[in-house]
This record gives sequence, structure tokens and C-alpha cells, in this order.
Amino acid sequence: MDLFNDLERVKLKFIAVCETLVDKQQLSEENFKEIRILLDTLDDHDEEYISRRLNDLTGGRLDLMFWEQD
Repeated sequence: MDLFNDLERVKLKFIAVCETLVDKQQLSEENFKEIRILLDTLDDHDEEYISRRLNDLTGGRLDLMFWEQD
């Protein structure tokens, strides 16, 4: 269960960063909605699809987790 809990923590952190970006108008609400759906369905997709979708939804910025939050 530790791996599951770790994954859930990463998802929550990723969502928090996305919420901040939406607040700053650096990520659209629609793309954020699509990211949440993608996170909820990770098991349904392979790594290549997830990477491609995140790339599309974030405008090529796959490193959302590492963006500075002002």
C-alpha cells in the first residue's frame, strides 16, 4: 500500500500546482479538467500516451511539478 499512497501524494501535489497555474491564468480550466481525468485514469494508458497528453495539455511544459510557486 505504500506505493499507492506515494502515488496519491504525487497526484495531489500535481493537482495543487495545476490549481495555482489556473489561478495565475497559466493553465486553462479545461486543460486542468483534462489533466484530472488523465490522472484518474493512469492505469488505462501507457507511458507514451500519458506523456503526449500532458505535453499537449501543458503546452510542452511536462515539468509542472518543479515550477516555482510564487
